[in-house]
Amino acid sequence: MKFRSTVIAVSLMSATAMPASASLLTPSTKGTSFTTIDLATQGMLLVSKSSAAQGLTFAGITNLAVYQNTLGTLDFYYQFERTGAGTIASDAIETITGSSFVNYVVDALVNDADPDGAGAFEASTNVGAVATAQRNDSGSVVGIDFASANPVADNEISATYIFRTNATNYALGTFGVIDGSTISGQGFQPAAAAAVPEASTWAMMLMGFGGLGAVMRGRRTRTGKAGFAALPGMAGE
Repeated sequence: MKFRSTVIAVSLMSATAMPASASLLTPSTKGTSFTTIDLATQGMLLVSKSSAAQGLTFAGITNLAVYQNTLGTLDFYYQFERTGAGTIASDAIETITGSSFVNYVVDALVNDADPDGAGAFEASTNVGAVATAQRNDSGSVVGIDFASANPVADNEISATYIFRTNATNYALGTFGVIDGSTISGQGFQPAAAAAVPEASTWAMMLMGFGGLGAVMRGRRTRTGKAGFAALPGMAGE
């Protein structure tokens, strides 16, 4: 049980590693201002993707990424590059969503500059500080709300919006870009770390491996004796 307690302690430390922030995004939150990220805490890129699509009322590219920040937890990056009209109309982007973030601490950050150099993300041509962050009642969906104040129109590029979490692992999730129509696709979401076996489980596994080794040694011994007895010319000795 001592081993299990250590694992729980580490998990709790990871969950409280995020400093207090005015942009903390709790369930049922709307209108939270994004805080400009300190790029010194950006950390290391783990995975990224870009998804181009055309909807009924807009077309564009969604850039997504996951970074392990210098706190050791994960940040989820979102940016939308509007490339033109949709198949039947042309509307400005009002909302970007990501899921699922249920049961995770989330902080809302923003970066108007290019966050990844030669990567897919670009500097914003749409003022990111005007947008606000939101989260649904269950906490599963986080969102960037441009609303009527500063929608992503024409061929504008949004700021890079970052949801900093207390997660230490990620999995496939979903994203959505919304105005008069919707583009959605596969993105990334925070996930629980792989389970670590308890000490008693390790002990049982080791005993099993030991028993298997003994059986294999016994089989080799019996096979060797049988082979020795069958050698020609040795029967009378």
